[in-house]
Amino acid sequence: MKKPLIIVLLFISYFSFAQDMPEFPKYNAKNAANIFYYNFSEVPEEIKVKDNVTKSKTLKSLRFYNDYIKKISFLHTPKLQELELTINALGKQLYSNRELAAKVTKQVETTILPIRDSIAIHERTLNNNLKSFLSKRQFKKWLKYQKAEKRKLLPEQPKRQNNPPSNMNRRRRNEQGMGGRRY
Repeated sequence: MKKPLIIVLLFISYFSFAQDMPEFPKYNAKNAANIFYYNFSEVPEEIKVKDNVTKSKTLKSLRFYNDYIKKISFLHTPKLQELELTINALGKQLYSNRELAAKVTKQVETTILPIRDSIAIHERTLNNNLKSFLSKRQFKKWLKYQKAEKRKLLPEQPKRQNNPPSNMNRRRRNEQGMGGRRY
């Protein structure tokens, strides 16, 4: 009676601690291509622009940039939607099938990288334009704001259920002392 019970408990514990494949996050092609628009009402407050002339120049530059991004988005929307549909449909198969993953990676490179490069070029011109009339402090805040907006586009890492909390691992390392060496 004890042997089957022990065997059942071993199987249950084995399968409950097995690592699952990470959850495949939903792919957003526009975010991957860095297609986003700046909020006109938010930017002058964030970078602390108080002068009306500077504020109007900032808004004009941002409006020009947003118009350019809208054109790019309009021209490339079918390609991006097709890519997004493909990646989201395949999902977890990309983890197991290397050939399929290589084909999808090639498709992403041919579709998204040229779009991202053209946006980066225009973003540099926007930054140069803003740098010409913003103070150093305001421009530094602008770059910080710009970086934060780009960070929002990155997908969140999926959280695994089976991993122990990271602070427990850190505590164990600290208790060992001497950089983790045991003597």
